[in-house]
Amino acid sequence: MTLPFREGDRVAIRDRPWRIQDARQIGPGQLLLKVLPADGQGGSASFVTPPERVLPLPPEQLRFDPAEFGPIGPWLAAHRALALTATKDDALVGARYGRVVLEAYQVAPVLRILAKPKPRLLIADDVGLGKTIEAGLCLLELMFRRRADRVLIVVPPGLVPQWQEEMQERFGLEFEVIENATGLARAQTRLPAGMSPWVLPRAKIITSVDYLKKDEVRRRALERRWDLVIVDEAHALAESGSPSNPYRTRRTRLGEELRENASGLLLLTATPHNGYPHSFRSLIELVEPTSATLAGSNVADRIGRAMVRRMKRQILRRNGEEWEPAFLPRTVEPIPVRVGEEGVKLFELISAYCSRATKDAVGEEDEELVSFAMQIVKKRASSSRLALARTLEHRLAALKKEEERAEKPERAELKDYEADLPMPDAQAERTARKILRSAIPKDERRRKAEITKIMAIQHLLKRLPGPDPKVAGLVEHLRGVLAEEPTAKVIVFTEYLDTLEAIRAGLEAAGPPIAGAYVELRGGLTIRQRQDVQRRFDEPEVRILLATDAASEGLNLQRHCNRMVHFELPGGSVRLVAPAGGLEVDRAEPFVEPLGLRWRSPSSGPPRGSSRTLRRAPRRRQRRRLGNGVGAGPERRGWRRSRPG
Repeated sequence: MTLPFREGDRVAIRDRPWRIQDARQIGPGQLLLKVLPADGQGGSASFVTPPERVLPLPPEQLRFDPAEFGPIGPWLAAHRALALTATKDDALVGARYGRVVLEAYQVAPVLRILAKPKPRLLIADDVGLGKTIEAGLCLLELMFRRRADRVLIVVPPGLVPQWQEEMQERFGLEFEVIENATGLARAQTRLPAGMSPWVLPRAKIITSVDYLKKDEVRRRALERRWDLVIVDEAHALAESGSPSNPYRTRRTRLGEELRENASGLLLLTATPHNGYPHSFRSLIELVEPTSATLAGSNVADRIGRAMVRRMKRQILRRNGEEWEPAFLPRTVEPIPVRVGEEGVKLFELISAYCSRATKDAVGEEDEELVSFAMQIVKKRASSSRLALARTLEHRLAALKKEEERAEKPERAELKDYEADLPMPDAQAERTARKILRSAIPKDERRRKAEITKIMAIQHLLKRLPGPDPKVAGLVEHLRGVLAEEPTAKVIVFTEYLDTLEAIRAGLEAAGPPIAGAYVELRGGLTIRQRQDVQRRFDEPEVRILLATDAASEGLNLQRHCNRMVHFELPGGSVRLVAPAGGLEVDRAEPFVEPLGLRWRSPSSGPPRGSSRTLRRAPRRRQRRRLGNGVGAGPERRGWRRSRPG
């Protein structure tokens, strides 16, 4: 078989010229290349292609070819540009053109990028340390070295306008926004017919991860190789599932394609580790495949080559002769919720119902879907009474009448929901309803047993006295905050629209100073509507912002707010740690104890079903152990945050 490379050929690997010393095939379509530096500086090296990208270089011998003649003007212009932009490798020139007040620690990722053969790095700094600034500095330096002409920034939908504004105001860089089909059409109106904005020689585009993961959009966007790709909230690209059942989502596959179609890759996330080693490893593999193992010796050194991670407690500022922490500590205060004997009995009924339904489905065709449905019931029961009541209504209607049943959600949709990936409110509600209304047993005996149990739960739910105890606990907490600090502002997050409605009703019934002193932020709002809500929250008479988790992306509220309440315990730490817009919130280890609900009642303890939450504790301990070695562990420092239930 004739090999594409011969001894003595000149090639470029990792942006450096080499001379082939030996080439041999080691597998189907794979070559092992032994090379020497073309400039004679340094020793030999070996590369395997693929995955390494090898570009043939022209021979060193001079040759005369009239076909290669061209006008001298572009040649002179190119050499003038080279003279203007030539810099020393250890000199930072791009930073001087940014309109930012630099902190010393923010320069570290830039220096790491410039020292690497390929500009690929996982920036996993703590929330509030300025990962956007660090990414912008890396971008400027690479642009000054002519290594980043084509740049693609991939962010969650809610962060698109924020990134565009940051790049423009802080670094003077104009980016085209293609957040959806409308944005693509808008960009194409400024181009000649048939020209795609994705393939322009100096394209600089900000797009949404949800838009880019669509097959046709991804194919067109990655048709031409990018010099640099920046991904914010990059933990969504990691593998999901447990170590015994890992799986790749559509976002995971998108991350792999971005790696293959970009010379440089910057991943930004405050939560590189969700407690599962295989998930963390998949992120490391995107930027440094040779370091993507957590076994053996020197784990910290290997991970350190691929990742930069600093926590707020590590950042100090000099005050005279003393060094002091640069950031205020964060306090975490669980808010207790009191329930009576009837409330405890309700959760015991729910636990027994979900356990029996899940057990009856073992070995059946609908086992996985029924398990999902029962998880939804339990999570919404822990959220609010209204969320539980409406969830049971959906389930009961589908069990009683065949015409009320829904089609099963698509496999990819189910996997995204199982992985707890960020998704719009409407999509999350729609997927949950599909699961509840499609996971219907074929066995009539099982259906009748479920109907009986659900009706018993509904009957008890209607008999419960007084308002929802969690809503009452929240109102009591807000009264205390406003009594202590009348000008305080508080953000209340919930996962569910039904619970948002229950909280709104509770605030209205509370009277002054709470009633009427709040604004709502939910998914589905336009950029202008979101900005209007944010402006209203800045007004002195507005004290509370009610928001769903899906609507929280892209909010910069830290100037006026330092208190936050989470109404539910999310299913995974990533959602807890991911920043709520610009609010400096570290959600990685949010509670002193692992229980998401602190029920106080005359009974001896929490209701059954809490053991599932307790089983997450070993994952947290594992993350802390890895954190001690590779800087991936959580911290409980920063802004004040409390939570009911």
